[in-house]
Amino acid sequence: MKHVVRMCDLSFDPKLFETFHCGTALDDLLSSHRGLPRGVNYMIIGDPGVGKTTIILDMLANIQNRYPKARILFVSAEMNEIDLTVYVERYPKFQTLPILFVESDFDNDVHNWDVVKEVVEQGWDIVAMDSFYELQGIIKDEENIRMKDAESWLLQLIKKQNKGQNNRRLNCTFLTIQQVTKSGNFVGSNRLKHSITAMMELRLENPKNIYSDRFITFSKHRRGDVGVKLFYNLSSTGDVSFDEQRFLQDRHIKHMQSEVAGQIRDFADQFDKLFTPD
Repeated sequence: MKHVVRMCDLSFDPKLFETFHCGTALDDLLSSHRGLPRGVNYMIIGDPGVGKTTIILDMLANIQNRYPKARILFVSAEMNEIDLTVYVERYPKFQTLPILFVESDFDNDVHNWDVVKEVVEQGWDIVAMDSFYELQGIIKDEENIRMKDAESWLLQLIKKQNKGQNNRRLNCTFLTIQQVTKSGNFVGSNRLKHSITAMMELRLENPKNIYSDRFITFSKHRRGDVGVKLFYNLSSTGDVSFDEQRFLQDRHIKHMQSEVAGQIRDFADQFDKLFTPD
C-alpha cells in the first residue's frame, strides 16, 4: 500500500493556492479564483496571426509589473532577438522580461536540451514556451531521437517543475504555445492533450477574415469556466485591450444556460419517476 495515498493525509504550502493577477479581465478567465494558478500547465493554441505570442507576453509583463520578485521566463524557439525587437517597439513593457532564445545550429555540436533543462531547473514561478512543437523538433534533431521521445522529455521536465522539483522548490506554471493544423486543430499526441490543466484557444470570430474580432476561450479547463469568450484588441500600442463588458455578458449567459439545463434535467428525472413503475 506504499503507493496508495489519501488526500486527507497530504499537505501543501498555502502559497501553492495563491494566484498571479494580471490586472485585466483575463484574470476572471484564467481561473475561478481569479488569476493564473501556480503549478499548472496551460496550453495555448490558435490560428496563425491571431496574436498568441503577444497575449502571452502581455500576460507575463503585467504579472512582472505587479509581482516584481516573481521569477518569470520566456523560452523563444520560434523567434530570435531581431524578431522580438518588433514586439518591444509596440509594447515597451516586454523589454524587461527574461528570455531564453533557442536556435538550432547544425554546423556545430549544439545541445539546446541541456541548456533548456539547466535553466528551467533553476526554479521559476512561470515559464512560457513558444512553441512546444518547435522546441520538440529542435530536441529531436539535435539529440537524434524520435518526436515521441522529445515530447516525453519535455513533459517530464514540465511535470517535475509543476511539483516544485527544482533548485528553488517553486511550483512552476507553464504556458506552452502550440501549433495547429490547417483546420485549426491541436498538434500533438493524446498524451500531451491529456496532461495539460487547460487548453486556451485564441480564435477569430470569422476564421476566414483575419480582421474579424478576436477572442480567448477555454475548451478544457480544470480550474475555471469552459466556453466563455473574452474579446481582445491588438490595435493599440503599449497594452492589449480586453472587452470586459462583453465578457461579463457572455459569462452571465453561459451561467444562465447551465442553470436552465440543470432545471430541465431535474424536471425530466421527476417526470420519469412519476411514470416509471416500481
